[in-house]
Amino acid sequence: MIKKIVFAWLCLILALAPSHQFAQQKHLDVPFVPTRYPVVDEMLRMANVQKTDIVYDLGCGDGRLVIGAAQKYGARGVGYDIDPERIKESKDNAAQAGVTNLVQFFEKDLFEADFHEATVMTLYLLSSVNLRLRPKLLRELKPGTRVVSHDFDMGDWRPDQSSEVSDEDFGHDVYFWVIPANVTGTWTWNVGKPSAKCQLILEQRFQVPSGSATVGGEVAVIKDLTLKGDRIGFVLEGMLEGKRVPMAFEGKVTGHQIAGTIKVQAGGKEIVWEWKAGRDPATLKSIDDEPWSVSSPLD
Repeated sequence: MIKKIVFAWLCLILALAPSHQFAQQKHLDVPFVPTRYPVVDEMLRMANVQKTDIVYDLGCGDGRLVIGAAQKYGARGVGYDIDPERIKESKDNAAQAGVTNLVQFFEKDLFEADFHEATVMTLYLLSSVNLRLRPKLLRELKPGTRVVSHDFDMGDWRPDQSSEVSDEDFGHDVYFWVIPANVTGTWTWNVGKPSAKCQLILEQRFQVPSGSATVGGEVAVIKDLTLKGDRIGFVLEGMLEGKRVPMAFEGKVTGHQIAGTIKVQAGGKEIVWEWKAGRDPATLKSIDDEPWSVSSPLD
């Protein structure tokens, strides 16, 4: 709590400082407070950064997160900051670290930047800025992209994981999310011989789906519904060929299609079928509220 109050006071001090001090500067949503190196290490560890990743850092400061990802894991990195002094410092630090072939830094407003290529996104911003960014992250980042934030959360979008790092008697929170596929809407497919029509109607709040299902026109019990990135899994218990059968579904979500397998226990053995489902595009819904309608105090 103390560290967040201090950070918020820094923002207030900047806002109240004499205007002539900032006449030559762009407006900064967040003051530059560098992330401690133990926290950098934890953020990269929690995101499970690999050599194949492209790590984006929003409000990159002196570039230490993307430079660290390049040095330790061989990952490519992109840093955005609106402050030209920070961009110059980042480029100088990358040159000293010998990773200019892996990292790039751009002076740009975060809300105008293109995030599509990111596989890992790191943040050290205020919760209010995170909330403004949240719809853009969910809209532009591919399902499965990992997002890690230092100290500040995403309001009612609860993290998949969190941890705390102690450094010089201060605790630093680290929050981790995986961008979920949007699986809302009505999905249909056929299963079995003779063919039985299946329907799955899903609602979703961020990474948490819920829903109902029918098999052959009969209500089916849905269990163990999970969503991790673009991977969905669930078990349906319904009447199939005159018998009540549990069917375990797993698949990859790609746009309005799901493709994967169904596993069914029959006659003492496991039968595996291929499975493809399609969604009615008109039934797609948002998985997020408008960010300004969500209360997220600096706690």
